Amino acid sequence: MRDIYSDMRFMIRKLRAEAFNVFSSQKRGFTLLEIMIALAIIGITVTVILHTVNYHADVMYENTVTTRMYQMAKEKMYELEETQKDSSGTIENTGFKYENMVLDAGDSGIVRLKTVIQGDDKKVTLTELALKRKIPNP
Repeated sequence: MRDIYSDMRFMIRKLRAEAFNVFSSQKRGFTLLEIMIALAIIGITVTVILHTVNYHADVMYENTVTTRMYQMAKEKMYELEETQKDSSGTIENTGFKYENMVLDAGDSGIVRLKTVIQGDDKKVTLTELALKRKIPNP
């Protein structure tokens, strides 16, 4: 009996050694095709990420410009409420053009005030109704 067990152990060791030799005899490393596929996947991923970042940077810039124009329109509307006189011009250090208008609202005691800011291919318009002021002539 002991002889059978020793033969079985020998056979198991031999099979293990052969299996190890089969796996260890293969060359380790990547093939050129595997490397090219990995580089293609990385390239596509980087391209998509760069496109997304650029798109969102443009959207953020457009929102920033629009917000600045809206704030300038509010300032010009405040001036128009005080003076209630038509005016136009360019806002310093921005290149944006503005136009303040006092329009008839259809009622003798109410006027429609309109401020338009233009620049960077954008246009912001604010309109409100206000009581007509009697401004003394100097």
